[in-house]
Amino acid sequence: MTEFDSIKLKVKEGLVEDSRKGIVRMNREDMEQLGVDTGDAISIEGKRITAAKVYPSFNDIYGQPLIQMDGIVRHNAGVGINSEVTVSKTEVKIARKVVLSPLENFYDWTQKDEIEIKNMLKGMPMLCEDELSLTLFGSNECSFLVSGTTPSGVVKINKETDIIFVQPELGINGSRITYEDIGGLDEQVQKIREIVELPLKYPNVFKRLGVEPPKGILLYGPPGTGKTLIARAVASETKVYFVHVNGPEIMNKFYGESEAKLREIFKEAKSRAPSIIFLDELDSIAPKREDVHGEVEKRVVAQLLALMDGLENRGQVIVIGATNIPDSLDPALRRAGRFDREIAIMPPNREGRLKILQIHTRCMPLDKNVKLDKLAKITYGFVGSDLSALCKEAGMIALRKVLSKITDDNNIPPFKVSMDNFTDALREIEPSSTREYYSEIPDVKWNDIGGLDRTKKVLQTLVELPLHDPDLCKEYEFTPPKGILLTGPSGTGKTLLANAVGSSAKINFISINGLTLISHWMGESEKTLHDVFVKAKQTAPCILFFDELDGIVRSRSSGTNNLRDRLISQLILEFDGLEKVQGVTVLAATNRIDLIDSVLLREGRFEYILKLSLPEIDERESILKIHSKGLPVSEDVDFRKLAEKTRGMSGAELATLCHKASFMTLMLSIKNGLKMKISQDIFNQSIDEINNQKKFGEVIRTKSQR
Repeated sequence: MTEFDSIKLKVKEGLVEDSRKGIVRMNREDMEQLGVDTGDAISIEGKRITAAKVYPSFNDIYGQPLIQMDGIVRHNAGVGINSEVTVSKTEVKIARKVVLSPLENFYDWTQKDEIEIKNMLKGMPMLCEDELSLTLFGSNECSFLVSGTTPSGVVKINKETDIIFVQPELGINGSRITYEDIGGLDEQVQKIREIVELPLKYPNVFKRLGVEPPKGILLYGPPGTGKTLIARAVASETKVYFVHVNGPEIMNKFYGESEAKLREIFKEAKSRAPSIIFLDELDSIAPKREDVHGEVEKRVVAQLLALMDGLENRGQVIVIGATNIPDSLDPALRRAGRFDREIAIMPPNREGRLKILQIHTRCMPLDKNVKLDKLAKITYGFVGSDLSALCKEAGMIALRKVLSKITDDNNIPPFKVSMDNFTDALREIEPSSTREYYSEIPDVKWNDIGGLDRTKKVLQTLVELPLHDPDLCKEYEFTPPKGILLTGPSGTGKTLLANAVGSSAKINFISINGLTLISHWMGESEKTLHDVFVKAKQTAPCILFFDELDGIVRSRSSGTNNLRDRLISQLILEFDGLEKVQGVTVLAATNRIDLIDSVLLREGRFEYILKLSLPEIDERESILKIHSKGLPVSEDVDFRKLAEKTRGMSGAELATLCHKASFMTLMLSIKNGLKMKISQDIFNQSIDEINNQKKFGEVIRTKSQR
C-alpha cells in the first residue's frame, strides 16, 4: 500500500482530553497500514475534507475499524457519529499566512492574544473553511473560521506564521457545542441520540418496522444539570434547524398573542424540517390547568396540546422540553404521542464530576498539585454549572494574586491555578441543588465532644464506614440503615453528634427543624417534606437531619391533629421510597421518644435508636476540659472535683458553666484593672448559679402544672 492510499473507518465519539485539539485516534494497525506515526497529519473525507493529527487509540476500540474524533473535527468533515469516513496520509505545509474570522463578537486582537492563539494552534493541521475552537485563559471558548491560508491545502502554524483576524461575515454562528462538551451524562446522551438521530437520519427504518418514531422528549432534573446543553449539542451534532424557545417569552398579555407565537414556531420548524423545537422552562407555559386561574395559561396549554397532536403529519420535527419541576406540568402532556420519553438529568456521580472538571479545566494552566479526582470526590451534590463556577472562581483567585503585576501593555506574568485556589473556591461555591435547604455544618470534630465514646463509634460505623470502605461492608453483608434516631434528655449532645457526623463524613448535610415543616395550608406540609427527600435523593450521598422530630410525628394515639397524622403517613412513604436509593441516611433527634409514633420505630424506618444519657463523672471531666481549652484557667483548678460537684448536669450545662466562669472572671478583671485567671472558687460559684437556675425553673413548672 502506498503512503497516500486510504482506508474507510466508522466515526466514534472522541475523548474528553482530545477535545478542541485537532486530534483523532485510530488503531495502531490502521496507522501502520496508512504509514503514519503518532502526531502525523491525516486527511479525513466525509461530506467535505478536513485534516487532523493522529494518535493511537486506547484498548476500548482495539481491533475495530473505528476512528475517534471530537465534534469540531466531525463538523469540519461534515459527518456525525457512526458515519463512515475515508482516511489517508496527507502532506502538510508550513503556513506563511492564516486568515481567521472569529465566530464570536469581533474585537481587535492584541499582540499578546495573537501569541497565545498561535501557541495553542501550533502544529494543528487545518484547511481553508475549517472551524477551530479554543479557550483563552480567563475567557469563554473562542471559535474561528479559517477564511484563507497561504499556501493552500493542508497547512500548520509555526512561530513564523502571520495570523490575520478579519471581521466575520454576517450570519456566521457562534461557538459550537459538541457531545464532548457534556460530562457525566453518557447514558442520557445516548438515549437522546437514539430518539432524535435515528428518525432524522433513517426515517425509512421506522416505516419498515411499521411504527411511528418518538415525537417528543421531556428532560427533567435540577437546574444546572445540563438539560439545555444537551439540546444544543444534539442540534449541533445532527446539523438540523434548531428553534430555542424560552417558556416565559411565549406569554403575552394580549388575547391570542401567546397562541399565535406558538403556532408560528411550529409552522417555521415544519417548513425547515428536519428540525428540533426546544421548549425551555416548559412548566411556565404548560402548568396544570386545574392549578391556574388565568385564561391565558389555560389557552396556551390547550394550544400546545393541539400542536403536538397535529405533529402526526409534521415531517421530521422533534420537540424537546426541559423543566426542573415535572410534577407541575399538565398531565395531558405527559402521555404517549406528545412527550413519549421522559429522561431524568440528575446531579452527576463522582465519575461524572471528574469528567466535567476535566472539560472545564482542559485549557486552564493547572499546577502539578491539582488533583481533579480528589476534587470530584469532595464535591458531592455539585451539578455541572456549580463545577463550572468552581473552576472559574479558582481561576479568579489565582488571577487576583498576580493582578498587581499586570502592566498597562497587557504583559501578564506566567502563573498557574493551584489546588489551594480550588480549596479556597470551594468555600465560596455552594451546591445549587441543596441551596434551598443548605445548612452550614459547624467545624465539629469527634474530639470536640466529651464522653459518648460508644455512641460516637457506632455512628462512625453506621454512617462513615459504608462510604469509606464499601468492600468491607459488602464482605459482612452490612447495608447502611435508612434511619438513625438519637434520643435522650436535653443538652446531652444529640445535635452536636449530628453535626460531627456531617463534618466527619464530608458529604451533603441537610438540616431541617421539624417545626419548620408545619404549615396551616392543606397539603403544604406534606409537599415540603416530600421536596426535602427529593433534594436528599438528588444529592446522595447525603445526611438528612431532623431536629425536634417529636414536633412533627407524635403518636397518633396522643391526641394529635390530622396534620401530624398526614405527616406521619408522608414520612412512612418517603422511608419506603428510599429502598431504591442508596446513599441517603435519615438522622433524627428527640428528647421525647415516648411521643414518637411506634410505626416509625421499626425495621426499614428508624432501624437504630441510640439512647444518650447524662454524662458520668469521667465524661463530665472530659467535657469540662474540652470547653475550658483556650480559656485562662488557673493551674490549681481541679477538674475532677468539679466533675464530682456537677452530678446530674448535661453536656450543654457544663459548657454553660465554663462560659459563666469565664464571664465572671472577665468582669472581675475589668473591676480590678488586671488580668485574672479562672479559679476553682469562680467555677464553684458558677455551679451554684446554674443549680439555682434549675431549681427556679422547677418551681415555675410546678406552679404552671397546678
